[in-house]
Amino acid sequence: ALRVVKNTSQLLREFLLKSIRRVVLAIGLLTGLAVMGVSIGPLLAVIGAAGFVVGFALQNTLSNFASGLLILFYRPYDVGDVIEAGSIAGTVTSMSLVSTTIKTFDNKTMIVPNNNIWGDVITNATGVDRRRVDMTFGIGYADDIDKAQRVLEEIVLGHPKVMKDPAPVIRMHELGDSSVNFICRPWARPGDYWEVYWDILRAVKDRFDREGISIPFPQRDVHLFVEHKEEAEPVAVKPDAAKRSSSLPASQRLEPDEGEPDADE
Repeated sequence: ALRVVKNTSQLLREFLLKSIRRVVLAIGLLTGLAVMGVSIGPLLAVIGAAGFVVGFALQNTLSNFASGLLILFYRPYDVGDVIEAGSIAGTVTSMSLVSTTIKTFDNKTMIVPNNNIWGDVITNATGVDRRRVDMTFGIGYADDIDKAQRVLEEIVLGHPKVMKDPAPVIRMHELGDSSVNFICRPWARPGDYWEVYWDILRAVKDRFDREGISIPFPQRDVHLFVEHKEEAEPVAVKPDAAKRSSSLPASQRLEPDEGEPDADE
C-alpha cells in the first residue's frame, strides 16, 4: 500500500512499517496470554510503571524522537538530499526517528541527533530545481566598463550549463575602494552549480588577461610628512662682556651681540 502512495518519504514508510509490526506483535502477545488464562491487568500496570521510569531516564532520546516526528511530518529533507543542518553539510544516507546519518563531502559519516537538526537552520540544496550562482568581479577604474560588460556576457551566455530562463543578471554593482565591481548571477541546475562556478571564474580570468582588463587588488596610498625643526646658532660672547653684563640689573643688561667694546678699542 505504501508503494502505491506517491510522494511518501522513506522515513515515514519505515516508521509505519515498524510501528505496525510492533503493535501487532504486542496485541498478539497480550491476546495469547489472555487466552491462556493469565491476568494481564497487573502486567499492564508493570509495563506502564516501567515505561514511566524509562521515559524519565531517556529525556534526551525522547526529545530526539519528538524532533524526528516533526521531521517526519514536515519533510524538510529526505534520503539522498544534500543538506546543511546541525553545522554539518553533506548527503543524507539514512534517517530514523532519533538521528540522521549524513555523509560529508570529504566522505565522513556523521550521525546527528534529530534534536540538533530540528533546532537549527536546515538548508536543502537539492530540494529545488535550480540555483543561482552569485559571483563578483572587479576591474580597475581606468578600464573600459562597456568592454568588461560585453566580455562577462559572452562568457556566461556561452556556457552550456547556464540556464536561459531565468536569464542571468550581469550589472555594474558598486564603486569599491580599489575597483569597479560587477555582479554576475547565472542560474544552473543544483548538480551543475560548482561546475558553472569554477568554469566561469577561470574563463573570466583568462579573458580579462587577453583583453587587457585589469583585476585590481586592494591598495592604499600613504603620505609621509617630515617636520624639520630649525635650531638657533649659538652666539659667541666675550668673557669680559659677559661678566659686566651679569653684574647689571636685568633691565640694563646688554644682549650678547650688543656687547661693549674691548679695552683696546
